[in-house]
Amino acid sequence: MESTGAKRLAGVGRYLTPTSILLLTIGAAGCGSKSGGKGDAAAPGDGSTNIGGHDGGATDARHDGSSDASSDAARDAPSDRRADAGTDSASPSVACAPPADPDQPLQLLSQTGCMDSTTPTMLASIVVPYVVNSPLWSDGADKSRGMRLPPGGKIHVKHCTGPSTECLDAADDGKWVFPVGTVMVKSFIFNGKLIETRLFTNHDAGDWVGYSYAWNTAQTEATIVPDQRTEVSFDTGQGTPVDWHYPSRLDCMTCHTPTGGDTLGPSTPQMNRVNAGATQNQLDLLQAMNLFDAPIPTPYKAALPTPYTSQVGNQTAGATTTQLARSYLAANCAFCHRPDDPNFPSMDFRYDVAFADMGICGATPMKGDEGVNNSLLLAPAQPADSVVWLRMDATVDNGRMPKLASYVIDQNAVTLVGSWITSITSCPAPTM
Repeated sequence: MESTGAKRLAGVGRYLTPTSILLLTIGAAGCGSKSGGKGDAAAPGDGSTNIGGHDGGATDARHDGSSDASSDAARDAPSDRRADAGTDSASPSVACAPPADPDQPLQLLSQTGCMDSTTPTMLASIVVPYVVNSPLWSDGADKSRGMRLPPGGKIHVKHCTGPSTECLDAADDGKWVFPVGTVMVKSFIFNGKLIETRLFTNHDAGDWVGYSYAWNTAQTEATIVPDQRTEVSFDTGQGTPVDWHYPSRLDCMTCHTPTGGDTLGPSTPQMNRVNAGATQNQLDLLQAMNLFDAPIPTPYKAALPTPYTSQVGNQTAGATTTQLARSYLAANCAFCHRPDDPNFPSMDFRYDVAFADMGICGATPMKGDEGVNNSLLLAPAQPADSVVWLRMDATVDNGRMPKLASYVIDQNAVTLVGSWITSITSCPAPTM
């Protein structure tokens, strides 16, 4: 009898066409290692973006800053920004800061000071845009990302390869810790139109709050979303409306946990890249802007591979299927599935953890078998009998993971992780 998983496996091999970045939102106003201190940078590929630049063209995946500078990259070099991005002359009410009362956010995004005052879909100049190597899946949305540090605030980078009191173990090396007063800005985009801008704000040490702002179709303003999960059908003007879900503030904090690192994305391996149109590694640019409390050790920690061609760039050339799949799982699963998480301590999806120590190969699922008898968390060579793969290919009403914030199956990831599981012939003995 054909299992449910076997039927789903027929979908492996589907590949979505690449999406292109909405450059409007990330314009000049913001939205093994190599020698000489530059770590290997993931390929940015077509459609990526430089820090603050317009150019969406591709650059060399292993850039050392030796190529000719484009006009955009020259214009957006660190000297064109403030020497200290945490210093700004704007008044607190318009300086892109956390609201004074966490329960009383500003009603209009334009009031926050996080977006440009003349072009509201663009990040304000005081918000530093950035790009990651392995993005979080958000139901096919393109994204722009930016950070705003408080005056004098600095990012701390965890160093976990030696004795450390700030790390669980060496697998957390390179994680970034943002100061109180930080605002992370992320916009979600379909067909060139912003649907949501999300502000993730650090009010006190370990006390982050997320606020969602819903954009109007005219793209002139975004309004605070009530503190409840809200579903809308957004008209982008391209025929079929986009089904979108605004999260509640509790939804945000279900994934943005202290054990997962609060901000989830920013880390040295995620940010170690050369963006399209740039002539320097993104980490070099950020360090030149004086954003860190201490220099990031060089050579930089190796870049996370880009799992598949998407808005952030081309799939990393030369990376193995294992590296690509592990990168995707690290970016999309490891903030919850790690040893110190109170809900999922038995699985560890962090990239630097040995496969034998992930706790998934040959393991019995503890929270349901996805309708496949005798399934395992990961059954070697059998994606259709592996709950890890089955949950990625499931609907929200049928055990889907992640259980929040995503309602559309990532077919590229289903294909990639399915190929990885197929390549595994046996379960190794744990190393620890």
